[in-house]
Amino acid sequence: MSTLRNILGVSYCTFLSRLSGLLRDVLIFSALGMGELSSAFLFAFTVPNLFRRLLGEGALNSALIPIFSDEYHTNGKEQAFVLLNKVLSQLICILVGIILIGLLFLSCGITCNAVPERWRICFMLSAILLPYMFFICLTAAFSAILNVFGKFLLAASNPIVLNVSMILAVSMGGYWDEDGCVYGLCCGVLAGGIFQMALLGAALKRCGWRFQFDRSRGGRIGDFQRLFFPGVIGAATVQVNIAISRLLAYFVSGSAVSVLYLANRLTELPMGILVIAVMTVIFPRLSHFEARGEKALLRAEFGRGIFIILVVVLPSTVGLWSLDRTILDLLFHWGQFGTQDADLVLPVLRIFLLSLPFYALSAHFVRGYHSKKDTLRPMIFSLISCATNAVFTVGLMFHFEAKGIAFANLLSVILQTFLLYRGLWRRYEEFQIPILTAKFFKALAASLSMGIAVAVFDRILALYFSGKMHGILSLCINIPLGMVTYFGFLYMLLGQKNLNELKPLIKRLTGKFK
Repeated sequence: MSTLRNILGVSYCTFLSRLSGLLRDVLIFSALGMGELSSAFLFAFTVPNLFRRLLGEGALNSALIPIFSDEYHTNGKEQAFVLLNKVLSQLICILVGIILIGLLFLSCGITCNAVPERWRICFMLSAILLPYMFFICLTAAFSAILNVFGKFLLAASNPIVLNVSMILAVSMGGYWDEDGCVYGLCCGVLAGGIFQMALLGAALKRCGWRFQFDRSRGGRIGDFQRLFFPGVIGAATVQVNIAISRLLAYFVSGSAVSVLYLANRLTELPMGILVIAVMTVIFPRLSHFEARGEKALLRAEFGRGIFIILVVVLPSTVGLWSLDRTILDLLFHWGQFGTQDADLVLPVLRIFLLSLPFYALSAHFVRGYHSKKDTLRPMIFSLISCATNAVFTVGLMFHFEAKGIAFANLLSVILQTFLLYRGLWRRYEEFQIPILTAKFFKALAASLSMGIAVAVFDRILALYFSGKMHGILSLCINIPLGMVTYFGFLYMLLGQKNLNELKPLIKRLTGKFK
């Protein structure tokens, strides 16, 4: 039961984090609009987040958690903390070196008279935000260790601290002009990073940890390095691709980065909550059946995962598409964000929505490889996808601007999904499961029926209400209407037996505990 409680607790914290992040973005675009300042800030914020993903979170957690946990259970807490201090000491040296080199490069760009003004602003904001990398990467390390000690909620809720800090900063920025607001926002990021690190560091200190700088080798530090650096390479393929896309977008126009960021953020909400929930249910069972050699059950579970993903993601895609303009106007049409800005975001958002099912399926296919302890092929396919994305982006961005970059992302994720699926089909017999089955077309038909009903009712409401009132009423009525319509059609088309496959997911999300 405690495991289920932790899963639900983390899911709830993730939801609150996404919600506070959405409010943060609403305020940022309200204060700065979709112009050059917001794009410069978002691109500058991408740089420390790139290294957070590379040196912290996934790669660090994958390497540190098993090594620290093994040391803790084998030699005790004291020796485990000695290992942690060695890891932190190496991480600190790497981060300080990267920050100093980055500041030197950025200072050259700031002082060079040949650099255009909007790039100098971008370099200035990047120089201010670069130290955030130090705080957030150490925060990721603290979070990994707290998870080993079973303290999941504090680590999962930590991103809310950053969002609140940025919300306060941009709210106070209302007393300044746009330039003052964006620099205040940078200070909010740094303050949030310091608070994040301090909160988790204090929690770890209560567990008995005391930091001592230790660059000595020996012990399990070599095992950590052998896991960590390949993980960094694997994470880099996706994160560097995101950074390159935003860099190229900044070349295209002053608003392209903001347009891509906002469209991507709106599509991340169903991905971050629904797909993670599905992976939480399915992946442990795949690994369990593989470990026991039960290929028939592995095949059935993998196929069930595809069905659940389609049943969850298809209506999310169609529903967001049907209400995309209403959602944009309700959430973001404030202050400096106007109708023209929404017109820029809308087509890019629709392209990103088309990529949602492919991202979800590719994540599931990667879990299939991982259940077989095969990490090489997903990495190769990811590299191919990144290279393809770069080529398509360069070819499309100058003529279609942000829409071309979004379409390049769509093409690359379609290719990656195809390569992952074909690789599973050809290499592993138990994964030879077709996707375009009768269940898929029935789920698609139910989703389209829901989308039509929602869109029609939204247009009817628009005849009698306008502005924010129309948006509030539309979401309050259309969300439950869409759910009833979708599941009603799904029940008629699939029947009770097939819908029973959703029960494990529902139990994880809404289960009651004694």
